[in-house]
Amino acid sequence: MTLEPVHMKEISDIVSGIEYTYTETESQEIFKIFELLSDLRIDDKIILKSVGKLFRSVVDARRICMTDDEFKITYSSDSGSTNPILFERGLFLDICHAAIASTPTDLNLHRKRTIICTGFSSGNKTKLPDHTDWKTFDHGFGRSKIIQIDPSLLKIRAGRMVHDYSIYASESEHILWVQPDMDLTGFFIMDGPIYPKQLIYWVGTDSDKVLIRYDSNAQKILQNYIDIMDFHLENKMPVVGFVKNPAETQILNLLRDKVKDEKIFAELPWATDTQLFKSFLTPDSSESENNEFDRFKITYSNWFIQPNQFYDGGLQINSPLVNDSLSRKYPIEDYTPAFFMVRVPVDGNYIVFKIESLYGLIKDEEMKKRMTRKILYELSIGKIPETLLKADSIAKISAVEKTEIRELFTKEPAEKSYNEVRWGDLDEF
Repeated sequence: MTLEPVHMKEISDIVSGIEYTYTETESQEIFKIFELLSDLRIDDKIILKSVGKLFRSVVDARRICMTDDEFKITYSSDSGSTNPILFERGLFLDICHAAIASTPTDLNLHRKRTIICTGFSSGNKTKLPDHTDWKTFDHGFGRSKIIQIDPSLLKIRAGRMVHDYSIYASESEHILWVQPDMDLTGFFIMDGPIYPKQLIYWVGTDSDKVLIRYDSNAQKILQNYIDIMDFHLENKMPVVGFVKNPAETQILNLLRDKVKDEKIFAELPWATDTQLFKSFLTPDSSESENNEFDRFKITYSNWFIQPNQFYDGGLQINSPLVNDSLSRKYPIEDYTPAFFMVRVPVDGNYIVFKIESLYGLIKDEEMKKRMTRKILYELSIGKIPETLLKADSIAKISAVEKTEIRELFTKEPAEKSYNEVRWGDLDEF
């Protein structure tokens, strides 16, 4: 044991000495600030806009879980990764493995897999196999290919870019492969955001150190996501991105500026957008009933659109359409990200999830209601949608499997940091 009782006592004293000056009266005053979310702008550009009336609502999970699921089949996608492996001569590799699950279970669908290996070498000493076309395996149920990033395109963030290429390429290619066989009356849940945000940022950023805006592979991945959304818009098949750990701060930062502009002298006591919405979705004492009922409350917001998204500090107009060479079937506004937030009781705590979709789908009032009800139903019967958990279980590459994959590289040993030697796989990505 590292910490002795005397150490724990000192930590306890530190914690007990922290003062909180956030009172219920201030909470009620700050609640007025949420009205600003109905139309949040910067330089006359809409950053956040309420779809319809700004509201928060509540359902009893015990009641909604007893209703019927109006979608008879649900699909979910996910991928597993080795995480970037650095070799001693400057080669980065990341191998990702994508799968789609369904409820009810379709074993043939679950068997289909897409494997992408992305490589980046800072020199010419290591050459990847010529495997840029699809290679099939497992009697046609699996396929694989290699993506190589040109050495001249990256001066920084090589490991991060290799990982992003592998994740986004494997997931988008697998979805496009499976989509033609989907039941169009079903519901599709993607793991994470509906668009590849990290890649969009670097494609749209004028940097001389990360030049992937010139890379055909990056353009292909972005086009894949547009094609995925075209499928759902054309067939009016619902699609959402289930973001389990939303960590953005863009809305909160803009709201702070808006509070100053509106001469609302209130301190915003949050660090992330998620905390902001969690406060918005937490019933105050006048709304709260008994603790027993509170344990089964699911609260949720109205839908919002984000037509001009910030990604890691970079502003993308009509994101993710950052390049005119991308082809699309529908008006640009239909691809605008839309979302609502939901606060769910999980093991005695309250967790906030972000549910993303397309404005082109939720602008239809009936479609918006059906999609909202579906997510509330899913969260009433489990902490995470059941089909998403299935997809995670079949796509995940375990720590043991990651170690076995590393040991396959006998010609070129993998570079290891002290942390990897000391602690093993940290799964930092």
